[in-house]
Amino acid sequence: MRLKLASLALFPLLLTGCSAPGEDFAADGSCAGVKVEINFSGQSENLSRCVNIAEGGAIAKDVLAAAGISIEGTKAYGDQVICRVNQIPSDTEPLRIDGEEPYVESCEDMPAAFAYWGLWVRSSDQAEWEYAMEGISSLQLNPGQSIGLAFSLAGEAPTPTD
Repeated sequence: MRLKLASLALFPLLLTGCSAPGEDFAADGSCAGVKVEINFSGQSENLSRCVNIAEGGAIAKDVLAAAGISIEGTKAYGDQVICRVNQIPSDTEPLRIDGEEPYVESCEDMPAAFAYWGLWVRSSDQAEWEYAMEGISSLQLNPGQSIGLAFSLAGEAPTPTD
């Protein structure tokens, strides 16, 4: 049974052409696939991964999964609104932000304006980060592009690599 479950878990990766979780950076630090950057704004150590994908591209949700990143959406909006990335913010420990009551994210609806995830994209390593105009289930990525998530706290809106 475990073998079947493991096979099913890899099935979406085979469909999209993504590599298994890992850091597939070249020796010079470049990424021939899609670079994934996660900025946890001090809530956890930031992550940088490279995911090899097929020339035809892949959906952002599959790229993030292949990078070993867990995403939780909201009950009201599904994964079109990202609520949690790798269990941050916690569903049990309150966030403490100056000027705000201690806050525990429920993922019921829109996250608080003082504690939310931003989804970013850039077309190349030389390009500027831009807010994504689509959610992770529809955003198409191609080799050479980057996808990023940055946790905004207390009015600060960092980019994925700040």
